[in-house]
Amino acid sequence: MTISHPVRLGATALLMSTISTMAASLAYAQEADLTLDPITVEGQQSVAQAVQTAQTYAFDPALLPVPAGLDGGALLSSVPGVAGSRMGGHGIDIIIRGMQGNQLNIIDAGSFTYGGCPNRMDPPSAMASFYRADEVVVERGYASVTSGPGGSGGTVRLERAAPDFEEGKIFSGDLLLGGSSNGNGLSAAGTLSADLGNGFYAELSGEHKEADNYEDGNGDEVRSAFTQNSAGLTLGYAANGTDLALDIEKDEALDTLFGGANMDSPSSETLTYRLRGGTDVDMGALTRIEGVLYSSEVDHVMDNYSLRTNMMPMVMRVPTTSDTLGGKLEGQFDFGATKAKIGVDYQSNNRIAYAYRGSVATVEAEDPNAVIALMWPDVTIEQTGLYAETETALSEVNTLKFGLRYDHVRSTIDDADGNATYPNAVTPNDVYTSVYGVSYDGAVTEDNFGGLMRFEHRLDPDTMLFAGLSRSVRTADANERAMARQVGTTIWAGNPDIAPEKHNQFDLGIEITRADWGLNATAYVDKVEDYILRQTVGTVTSYSNVSALLAGVEIGGHVTSGAWTFAGNLAYTYGENRSDDKPLGQIPPLMGALSASYDAGIWQAGARVNFAAAQDRIDPLRDASTTPGYATLDLFGAYEISDTVMLIGGVDNLFDKAYANHLNRETVLGESTGTINEPGRNVYLTLQVQF
Repeated sequence: MTISHPVRLGATALLMSTISTMAASLAYAQEADLTLDPITVEGQQSVAQAVQTAQTYAFDPALLPVPAGLDGGALLSSVPGVAGSRMGGHGIDIIIRGMQGNQLNIIDAGSFTYGGCPNRMDPPSAMASFYRADEVVVERGYASVTSGPGGSGGTVRLERAAPDFEEGKIFSGDLLLGGSSNGNGLSAAGTLSADLGNGFYAELSGEHKEADNYEDGNGDEVRSAFTQNSAGLTLGYAANGTDLALDIEKDEALDTLFGGANMDSPSSETLTYRLRGGTDVDMGALTRIEGVLYSSEVDHVMDNYSLRTNMMPMVMRVPTTSDTLGGKLEGQFDFGATKAKIGVDYQSNNRIAYAYRGSVATVEAEDPNAVIALMWPDVTIEQTGLYAETETALSEVNTLKFGLRYDHVRSTIDDADGNATYPNAVTPNDVYTSVYGVSYDGAVTEDNFGGLMRFEHRLDPDTMLFAGLSRSVRTADANERAMARQVGTTIWAGNPDIAPEKHNQFDLGIEITRADWGLNATAYVDKVEDYILRQTVGTVTSYSNVSALLAGVEIGGHVTSGAWTFAGNLAYTYGENRSDDKPLGQIPPLMGALSASYDAGIWQAGARVNFAAAQDRIDPLRDASTTPGYATLDLFGAYEISDTVMLIGGVDNLFDKAYANHLNRETVLGESTGTINEPGRNVYLTLQVQF
């Protein structure tokens, strides 16, 4: 029995499109679904090329030739136009077009998960099951109204499909084993799928990653060690135009060290349940119905004593929870020249975080009298959305995409007036009043309207021009509207009266695809009303709405000559706080990469230069400091031992350069000072087996 699904990437496509961070054998997307089409190559595994457009980059993460032990954020940082913020070895937070946090949507097989750490030790990308994904799609900018609320900066979608079984075989699977030198990184992962007959299947997967502290280019040790384990079980059905799957997944990160934080995380667990599927129908214009229901529960613990030396008699421990329920139902329609999607989605996220201070025994016993701050005072944010999106072929050369979205938001802070169980905790409303002069006095509701319009014109079959307009609205998150941490004179306060952030974006660009070369370029401008600005003045961190401007360019291209491919990409973002006439903080500098790859058939090799310019446009109330520019050199290669066995290896930061990405956190504990440095020289090797 054969069940159709997008195949895994082989070595050629990996080296020449993914590790180069700019597709070398690019197959530019001609279809909206961005499915990776299989290509059979004699003597090799079936391979699929990465798919790139000016706005979208799609790849298979399972065979990436990257060092062992990377989390999802580090993996995504290799994608053109995606930057990362580091405060350790785990929990790299991604930035797209100068936007981060819930300005981006991370969607794992249709479900949303929100981290349990107020300081973002566990962003959604760190918990998502990248190894289980058949395809990862990165959208830069606001590309669709169907991807949930917010997402003004972009969306990352992890897509899954039913497993593929060869005729006469009831089992299939793969195995990954890897190691890296800097930090002694180790990883092992495997998937086993079973054909249960009549379209039914089962899939079991597991992954283990661990690493010690790494050394930067100066030889200084950076607190970055972690251990991560994950497991998943899927029971599914796929036949006759219908697919249905039940996922049960658990992820845990243990003994995670953060050089850029005042605490470490001894444990963080995520449990996810997901029911997803769709069916083809013949009901006039209605051709397919798809849906998903999901639940995710995050239990996170951070403290300042169990994984670092603390000689103080009073220590701190913060256990937190972040529980999300949600679902989506969508109908897909075919009206001839017009294809349409109409749907409804819902998500409810509840977050609780209480800070304990006292002796080790007291805080670990979670004595209610030791609670000093109701940091997330039982915060719930519910969002219900309605959307419709169409794509119309106006002619053979012109296409128009149009979408509308409405979101009703309801947020509550149940412990705003305190909680009698914790008599010594500062009352959240007292914190809000001291900073803003306002208090939370009941449920806050919003009615947010957004939409997009995109026009595409083909000059010829290989050249397309496009222009787009969009409006997207994202509501404030739990930190921005409800954080209530006051310890002595140090205050971190959310703003109960914060307004939702409205992004009005315009972009235009070009995509060119030729047999031996390709180019894509995009320019965009985003006028933001009520941009939610975080600033720290003295010992007080607060949030306010300002008028802001984001603008930038993204360029990528490649040239192929025989077995050689040369590729490059460049991204630049400009951010301005128009209300205060100063730069926006947390904006990456000009960044990019240049690569050269050689494909000899069963082996491939290449080199890549990664670079970033200096960044001196900063907000001192938000950024750690200015940062100098840098350039590093990576080497990479792969050898196909057989049709089913591949060896991948390389050296990152060959010359052991000491450097830091601009958005990395400031060092709090470690041998170095200033911004957290990236790893120094790192040699890695990975063995991939399919069966």
